[in-house]
Amino acid sequence: MAAFPGRALRGVALSLVLVLSGAAGAADYKEAPGLSELVKGGKLPPVEQRLPERPLMLTPVEKAGKYGGTWRQALMGGSDSLIERSVGYTRLVRWNRDWTAVEPDVAEKVDVKPDGTEYVFHLRKGTRWSDGAPFTADDLVFWYQDVLMNKELTPSVPRWLRSGNDPVIVEKIDDATVRFRFTGPNGMLLENMATTFGSDILAAAPAHYLKQFHKKYNPDGIDKLVTEAKAANWAALFLNKVSFPGRWRDTGRPVLDPWRLTVPYGGTTQVVLERNPYYFKVDPEGRQLPYIDRVTFDIMGDQQAIVLKAINGELDMQNQRLNGLETRIVLAQNRERSGYRLFKAQPAWSNAMCISLNMTSKNPVLREVFRSKDVRVALSLAINRDEINDLIYAGQSQPYQAAPRPGTALYDEQMATQYTKYDPKAANELLDKAGFAKRDAQKFRLGPDGKRISFAVDAATSRRYQIDALELIKKYWAAVGIEMQVKTIEESFAFARMLANEHDAMVWIGGGGYDFLGILDPKWYFPYENQAAFASAWGIYFQNPKDPNAEEPPEAAKQQQALYVQMQKTPGTAGQIEVMKKILAIARDQFYVIGTNMDADNYGVVKNNMRNVPDLMPDTFFYMTPGPTNPEQYFYE
Repeated sequence: MAAFPGRALRGVALSLVLVLSGAAGAADYKEAPGLSELVKGGKLPPVEQRLPERPLMLTPVEKAGKYGGTWRQALMGGSDSLIERSVGYTRLVRWNRDWTAVEPDVAEKVDVKPDGTEYVFHLRKGTRWSDGAPFTADDLVFWYQDVLMNKELTPSVPRWLRSGNDPVIVEKIDDATVRFRFTGPNGMLLENMATTFGSDILAAAPAHYLKQFHKKYNPDGIDKLVTEAKAANWAALFLNKVSFPGRWRDTGRPVLDPWRLTVPYGGTTQVVLERNPYYFKVDPEGRQLPYIDRVTFDIMGDQQAIVLKAINGELDMQNQRLNGLETRIVLAQNRERSGYRLFKAQPAWSNAMCISLNMTSKNPVLREVFRSKDVRVALSLAINRDEINDLIYAGQSQPYQAAPRPGTALYDEQMATQYTKYDPKAANELLDKAGFAKRDAQKFRLGPDGKRISFAVDAATSRRYQIDALELIKKYWAAVGIEMQVKTIEESFAFARMLANEHDAMVWIGGGGYDFLGILDPKWYFPYENQAAFASAWGIYFQNPKDPNAEEPPEAAKQQQALYVQMQKTPGTAGQIEVMKKILAIARDQFYVIGTNMDADNYGVVKNNMRNVPDLMPDTFFYMTPGPTNPEQYFYE
């Protein structure tokens, strides 16, 4: 299976800076024809006055493009995150296209103190919001003082903006320079900023617009605005302007994105965005981006309607809501007829189905059974993954554990392949060794209470392939004397049970296949939070030992938790990778989660005349697919 090209991670330097070699001079800047007409009519200032002093120069995927066209996409329902991913991926810093490093975006340079306690962001002088107002350090100070530190708007400062219990301190140095300071190390600030978290900062930063909705700045007029918006109070009104999805329902909110909202999300059948005339990026020839004039999102009622639009050639570039084996087949069959090609969207996780046996189950018998590594290894050996691959995944997968993908810096072949060979004889021997040799009349093994070992595995009804795979595994495990039932449950209820530690076992996609996913979302490798379904109560302990649902984990897990705290304090990707390898070595030895098969690649559609779309990209919300591929440089031939 192909790995993402260039996946070995490079260390992030302590000063992130973009070199603009080859960028055009101010006299050479160019703009879209429609903007030129507005300049001629006196409705816009010249392009060199709309760009920052040193615009960010993007190197296109294939070649420099040309202006024009409408990018057609489709959303499902009223809160689909695709809109945020494809047209809203603007940050102080962002992922690079390959997802191997953090790079500058709105910030031109970041100076990082070696101990990870201080980050100085140098903003691009002359950057403007989409309404032409200057973007300065004052906007970030407003976000910090009046949003993040306002208890009515932010009751608890997010963990990624804290060092221990102490929140970040944001200070203005000058109009284009801001310092983020911590009382202790916060080595992962930049990586977190590059995820979805970073959008929350800039969404709440246009002070010149948002102050009218803040009671501190508009004490006499705020009640009228609250009444007109039918909001519960001023805080609800304000948060609806800056939080997802409410911020996509406000055409007045200025943005730093490539396109600005003109027809809002909600109450319509189509969302429309048009070119931001003040966008801060250019191509190597000095042409202001984006190339594409407009972006539209048709709002659909279900996934099949989106698939139908895709195979009819009515989507120009999209992969969200097109996942699944049957969808891949129908997309491939209709390529020639509808004039599109496919690009590969490789799942960031590694496993199509991880089985988590809850070692902190509220059932004391199952807790004892599941905590036996011999039992977990035996159940892994009892699974015929090759047959699952043939019958469920049409031969497009391969046996794999919950482990990093090949080609990544964290890849560990032993971890990825251990206990994947189908060996029911060895499985039976291990189950006997674990102390469960006695069986009942139906040949099922007896637990420590003398009763049959029997448990249900929660599986989301929306994931048909996982349910079908579990039905096969049910037979494999019965053959070695373990009774399992498949419990299909609506996805939100399955998650609620997991978060409350009510499940005995559950399945989900998993494994941090890409390096940054493993670093930022390590719940498959150690009890990181209550979503670590193999031991939810241990994960709760890591987040809050005083939580009444928390349970102190054993020494190996506590060692991993301590290492992760160390990694959070380590600035620079290279150092973080070395700490993460130690965490993974313990995970390999403990074998918490049973993996089944590597998750097969997903695919997206892109019209044949649409260029600069990579043939391969990571697919996950943590990467914000397709945002880091720079949609502003997509164009139509």
